[in-house]
Amino acid sequence: MPSTPDPNEGIQRFLAQDPRLTRAEVLHLTLQSLRDRMEPDRVLACELAWEMHAKSYWSQIRNADGTTYATEEDYFRHVLGLASWRTAYKRLAIGRMLLRFDEPERAMLRTGLAAVGLAKATVVAPAIERLQDWGTWLRCAQDLSIVLLQAKVSEALDALPRGREPAPPGERFRRTVLAAMPDIEAMELVEHFFTLGKRVVGSPNPIAIFLAGCRECLPEWELQAAKPRQATVSASRVCPKGQSSS
Repeated sequence: MPSTPDPNEGIQRFLAQDPRLTRAEVLHLTLQSLRDRMEPDRVLACELAWEMHAKSYWSQIRNADGTTYATEEDYFRHVLGLASWRTAYKRLAIGRMLLRFDEPERAMLRTGLAAVGLAKATVVAPAIERLQDWGTWLRCAQDLSIVLLQAKVSEALDALPRGREPAPPGERFRRTVLAAMPDIEAMELVEHFFTLGKRVVGSPNPIAIFLAGCRECLPEWELQAAKPRQATVSASRVCPKGQSSS
């Protein structure tokens, strides 16, 4: 088994090559070098993770003990080494955005995202996916702090910036519903429901959209519930398109 390299040996070699450098400067250069080496792989991992999700490959994978992963959340939290499903979802969103572009443009975008870092990449990914002008957004990511960058993205997407500002009516309800979803498909379904509902209902308030959906759905459900128990209702008539009753 190969021994673990001693990082101090490399630092001492740097110091020996140029005595004018201080230890602080060498550590700074080393950290920059490590970042430059790691970020491209982290961006590529987002792209590969999205394919694992989109094609449901994760459900075919077994743990070291031979068992399968109970949920998609378990898989991505384990494989990507993340504590939060919300963070995993953001990584998947980067991968989804990358696959909207063909090579060699995608390769240039990968390089650009690695240069600004994954933290800023998660912020600009929604803007790049929707507006396509990735060059402009990567320049913004280079020039702006992450707080100002989030505000600019939110403004461009007609959303309120994050922070301590009061949330719009119903926003906490929307986030609570999204957080309760079992997987990314369900989250995307709910997001699509609120997006369409904003146009149909004429209100951005998620509570108003939810109530309107209930009013539309309940009359049909009342008819179904009134039928004799022997007449089983098929899942395709009750569940949203593409969902199963299980």
